[in-house]
Order: sequence, then C-alpha cells, then structure tokens
Amino acid sequence: MNSWRLALMASSAICSGALFALTANAQSDNDTQSDEQVRSLETVTVTAQRREESLQDVGVAVSAFSGAKLEDQSVGLTTEIAKLTPGVTVSGTLGGQGLQFSIRGVTQSDYNDAIEAPVAVYVDDTYISSQQGQGIALFDVERVEVLKGPQGTLFGRNATGGLVHFIVRKPELETYDGFVKATVGNFETQKIDGAINIPIGEKVAIRASGVWNSRGSVWDNRAPEGVVAGAPLNFGPAGVSPSGEDLGDEESIAGRFQLLWEPNSDFSARLTAATFDQDLSASPWASSPQVPVLDAQDRVVNVVRASSTETRAAIGPDGQNYFNPAVLAFQGFLFSPDTPGERAPGASWFGYVPLSVDDLELSKDYALSDLNRFSADNIALHLNGNWSGVDVVSVTSYSKYDKHFTLDADGSPVNGFGFGTLSDMETLSQELRFSGGGDTYNWTAGAYYLDIESNVAQSLLAPRGSALALVFGAADTGIDPLSVFELKTESASVFGQVDWEFAPKWTFVLGGRLIDESQDYDYAAFATANLNDFRVDLGPALFPLYPEFTDSRSDTLWAGKAQIEYRPNEDLLLYAGLNKGVKGGSYNGKLVDGSPPLAPSEIPYEPEELVSFEAGFKFEDAFGRYRINGSYFHYDYTDYQSFVFADVSGFVSNEDMTTNGLEIEAIASLADGLVGSIGAAWTDATVEGFEIAPGVIRDTVPTFTPEYTANARLDYSRTLGSKELSLAAIVSYQSEFYHNARNFDGDLYDGRTLLDLNAQLDLESGVAISAFINNVTDERYNTVGLNLATACGCNLEAYGAPVALPH
Repeated sequence: MNSWRLALMASSAICSGALFALTANAQSDNDTQSDEQVRSLETVTVTAQRREESLQDVGVAVSAFSGAKLEDQSVGLTTEIAKLTPGVTVSGTLGGQGLQFSIRGVTQSDYNDAIEAPVAVYVDDTYISSQQGQGIALFDVERVEVLKGPQGTLFGRNATGGLVHFIVRKPELETYDGFVKATVGNFETQKIDGAINIPIGEKVAIRASGVWNSRGSVWDNRAPEGVVAGAPLNFGPAGVSPSGEDLGDEESIAGRFQLLWEPNSDFSARLTAATFDQDLSASPWASSPQVPVLDAQDRVVNVVRASSTETRAAIGPDGQNYFNPAVLAFQGFLFSPDTPGERAPGASWFGYVPLSVDDLELSKDYALSDLNRFSADNIALHLNGNWSGVDVVSVTSYSKYDKHFTLDADGSPVNGFGFGTLSDMETLSQELRFSGGGDTYNWTAGAYYLDIESNVAQSLLAPRGSALALVFGAADTGIDPLSVFELKTESASVFGQVDWEFAPKWTFVLGGRLIDESQDYDYAAFATANLNDFRVDLGPALFPLYPEFTDSRSDTLWAGKAQIEYRPNEDLLLYAGLNKGVKGGSYNGKLVDGSPPLAPSEIPYEPEELVSFEAGFKFEDAFGRYRINGSYFHYDYTDYQSFVFADVSGFVSNEDMTTNGLEIEAIASLADGLVGSIGAAWTDATVEGFEIAPGVIRDTVPTFTPEYTANARLDYSRTLGSKELSLAAIVSYQSEFYHNARNFDGDLYDGRTLLDLNAQLDLESGVAISAFINNVTDERYNTVGLNLATACGCNLEAYGAPVALPH
C-alpha cells in the first residue's frame, strides 16, 4: 500500500476517534469508573501565551515535548523535532549542514546568513537570529514547544510561520542534582552530555550543563572515480590540495552556565552564559545529472533528471540536443569523447557519472574532512518579579555568531567551481513584559527592542585549476569573485493581549503589536586574490564585478489577533480567530555568477504579511485517558518572500500565496504503561503567478511543503523490581516536495517513511543503559538541493542521515 494512502487512512482513523471522543464526552456523571482505576495521561504545561497553562486550555495549535521524551526518542538535533510534529518539516542549505524549520509551507531557503527565517526559534526566551545558531538549543532541555501559525502578538520577531521555543532546565534552590550520559554508535559516533545543579545557601543556585558530540566520516570519497575516460580533472597546471577526503565528519561542543539568585518569592535574577562550537567536514552534496529544457525563446522552462543513456546537453523546443554556451553558463566545458557538444551518457557536463548513494559513496575533489566552522556565544540576564499582583519579566540578551563554510559546488571530482560563505553576526535584544489578571480576564503587555548587525561575504570560489578560474583567466592562481554586504536591522515594538471571559463559557482574545523597523544595507561585488583554495579570502579588491548598492529604509508594521473561544464543558475547547503576522523586508545579495546583476529595484524586497483564519478544537476525556486536538487554517499571504535558485545564484522576490490545511493529533493511554500517539497534516499551498523564467508565469507550490505529513509513536514503560524499562518507537512520513521555487521536474523529491526505535533501562544506582536504532530501514532520502542544471548539467542533492545504531 502506498505511503500516502497510509497517511490518509491514519487521518481518517484520527477523525473517527475525534467523533468518538465528542460522543464519549456526553457520558453520565454517574460513570462508576473511579479516577484511581483510569490510566491518566500526564498533564502538559506550556507557555505559548507567555504564562503557564495546560496545553488543553490554550486556543493555539501547539505541540509540546518534554526533554525526557525527546531523550527517549534519541532526538539529538533540534530539527529532528519535525519528525514528531505534523505540518512541520525541515528545509535548509549547505548540503544539509544548515537546517531550519518549515511550518505549514512557510519557509525561507535563502542561504544568505543575514536573512532571518519566518519560523522564529527561541532558546530560553531569547531569539536566535542565526539559522545555524539553533544548535545551541538541544541539551539539558525541560520542554520544547512548537507553535503553528502567526505568533507576532506575544513573541517579538518575525514569527509569521510559527515558532519553536526551547525551554531549558533552570537552577533549583533546594536540590543537589546532576547526570552524565555517554553514547556511542556507528560511524564512530560519540556523545557525552551532563549537568549539575548546586544550591549555595538558601537563595542562590548554579546549574552547569554541556554536551560534546563527535562523528566520523559517513560518506566514502572515491575520487576521482566516476569521471569518463579522457575527461579533464583540472583546467590548469594544478588543482586543489589536499583534496578528496571522506565526508560527514562532525564535532561540536556546547555549554550553558546559569546563576540564580532568589532573595524572596517575589523576585529572582538569573544570569546565563552559553556557547556552541561546531567543526564539520566540507558539505556532503551528491551530484545528480540534470537536463535543462528550453523553449523557442531560449528560456529554461524545466529541468529533468538525466537517464543513464542521456547524451543531450540540454533539450531544445524540438526535443533535440541544445548547445549554446551563451545561454548555459559552463557548457563550453561540455565533455563527450565521441561527440563534442553532447554529454557522455548519464554524466554531468563535466563528464562525471555519480557513484552509488545507496552505498554512501561520493566522488569529490574539493573535500576535506575538517573544514567548516561555526560558533555561537550568548549571555543573558533574566529578571522576574511580582509587584502588587503584576508579574514583571525582563530579558536582556547579547549573542554573537561566526561562520565559515565552503563546499564543492559542482559535486564531482572535476575541478569546476566552489562556493564559500564567511559571516559574523551580533544581536542585542531587550524585552520588558508585564502581565496580570483577575477572575474573568488575563492580560499581557510590554515592549521589545532588537538590534542585528550582519557582515557577510559570499563567493563562487574559483580555486587553482578550476573551470571558473579559467573563465577569469586565472587558472594558475585561482581567484575569489566576492559579494560582500553589511546589513543593520533595528526593530522596536510595543505589544499587548487580553483574554476576557465576557460570558460563562465564552472568552474573547484581542492582541496586537506595533513595530518600527529600520535597515541600512551596503553591497559590493569585486574580485580578490585567491590565497587559500578552501577559504573566502577578504583581501584587497582587484577589480569590481557588479555595481555597488547602498540603501536605508524604515517601515512601520503591525501584527494582530482576534479570537473567540467557547468551552461547553471542562473537557472541550472550541476556538476560531483571525491573526495577522508580519516579517520585515530585507535585501538580496546576489552572487557573481556570470548573469546580469539585479536591477537596483530588485535588490530590496518588501515585508511579507500573512492573514490567517484558524478554527480548532481541543478535547480530553473526563478521566484524562486520551486527548484529541485538531485545527483547520486558511492563509492569505501578501508579498510572500519566495527564494528562487537559478543559474548559480539565488534571489528573493515578493509573491502572493494562499494555503489551506488540516491538522490533527491524538494521544491515548492504551494499557498500563503503554501510551500511543498519532498525528497527521494536510497542507495545500499555492504561490500565485510565479515567474519561473522571464515572461513565463505559473502557479507553483512553495519549497519544502509536502502535501501530507504524519507520525505515530508508541511509548512503553514498566517497573522491573528496582529497575525501570522504557521502550519507544516512532514512524514518521512526509510526501513528495520541491526544493526549488520554480517546481521543475528535477527539483521534486520523493516522499519518505522513517522508523526509529529506542530502549532504556534505569538501574537503582542511577546508571542508565540505553540502545537505539534511528532510520531502521536505512532509507536514502533527499533533504535539500540546489538546481545547477545550467552551470554543470547537474543538481546538488543532500541526503538524510543513514541508519544510526549503537556500536
């Protein structure tokens, strides 16, 4: 049976369960079953509305997971939460080494580090402006909350698509506590994480926690295998050196220190400092031969995967071979030993036939096992107080992010061209929040300030002996054609929300945020001398490449919420409302790729605005044995920020988009110690009138937006004398999706179904023994990609993690 049919059947089963639950709610109060005889589920507390509430009392589509539950499922990466949450997927860049969340088809796949995502990520109430910086999150976590839909009323930044909040474990005044965990697995995986909590007197406590993770090579580099006989590996006297190393290596270390001072029950101050350092191999892209399809006006209107017998360089309007170096970037280097102007059968334009990804084999020259670097540091002060019944919260935070990544942009052992990015970002934020309430109302109000300074340099690297260096006449030395930009963003806002029970069982919610945002942008494109083949070299400019661009602008934006909630009884909540979300505009920083530069009017793009209608229900039976939550949503996007990758670069344009969707989640206590949960989502999103080529307009699907997602999970626990046994299994499914906004055939990735298993035995001594298998069937599935069909007759494709198991 097809996977999508299974997903539909699961959705139908859940909907049937919802109807049963609503019927069961009408049972007599004289039910003879006592609370002690019922297997009740654990109450889930969330802070989705900036105060602690039961999940079932919040009229927002929220999924929440305790840190212990994530450990039970061997969730080690922040983005793996997507496997547990319907409607949430993962997008990203850089061969899967830069990942981010996509919720309900709202995503930002620009690889520009200065660009913020529309799904905001918070760690310990602090906004993480760097997409790569999310790695600082997932250790010593108390809870993770995934909020779907616009969240701009109560959360400070750009949360048009939703929000993911990692809530860390905080110091405790009365408990000496700690743990150390060690994990080993295949691919030389090693992980150690731990924490210690130490009270100092009656008013002070400290908590220190950290994690170290190391993994060896995953992909076997067989360079120069796969190159057809006679094809050149270099286009100059020498190539990059060293090169051809295995890929997939990773080492990271993160730590967090917290100092809590609580002089009385009405005030506390908590100082936190966190750091994260990550060393990675070169990005493990695989190459997939692709064939551009052109119309009679020489416009690329499609890209298809090349079969093993394909010899056409490109497909012309008559279906015959098309060869025009003026239109297709590097086609002048097209290699076929028998017929010049055609590709070798099944090969890229550089004459490379990919090796077997099933066997985890790549063939790349521009490949080092220890190359890419990222670091993040954060310091924050959290003040909490209560004066005359009003809660006051202040969060002051400073973060710094540094990143240097490079990769093999043609994905082959041929020395074609590379890509590199060098960035540093600094973020300063201040939030002041007040809240209070009475018997029939709750209110929250406050102000938020954010300052981000981003300095980014990107380059299509042209190392020694590369095809791109030959184009520049620098095959002997190499050259770095840079795009360098500085973006400063300053945002200040005031916000408020009130929940008013205006009649028995009826509550009205009204909220809003007013935002003043200003930006300064400077862009320059020039060539510098190549000093290191594996770095972006920020040396003196040799000559300009694109015109410089400078701009400043200010915008006044607003977000809002109006919602009605009805609770006919204690077990059921119904809600419906309108939300307006907004994400600030930004600027394009196009790479120098041989195509014309963007016109000055195309460099800035406008803020995106989302008006959302959502209606849903939350039901929990009277004995707490099962919960069923569901929602329907309709999104109407204006100026949706759509990123399209074309030729060897990309840019963002403003488009209109509409989305409809259904989501449902259910969890039940099935037997003593056995809990099952299931979730499913349907998302139908359309970008209206998108220009896939000059003058060619089509409706498209936004990137990283599968129509169906689903998951099912079983958790079993049992006491064995003085020991505690825990078993867990999760199945996650998502249907096919496009990785490129143009929706070409070659950009469509198949759906996938994954199975993860976990077991843990807690001993009386406090020692725990665990085992896990993630991706049990060792499925090869695509995650992100780059369409380079007009540059190398290939796409770059990244794959999800292979089977992971104890070693």
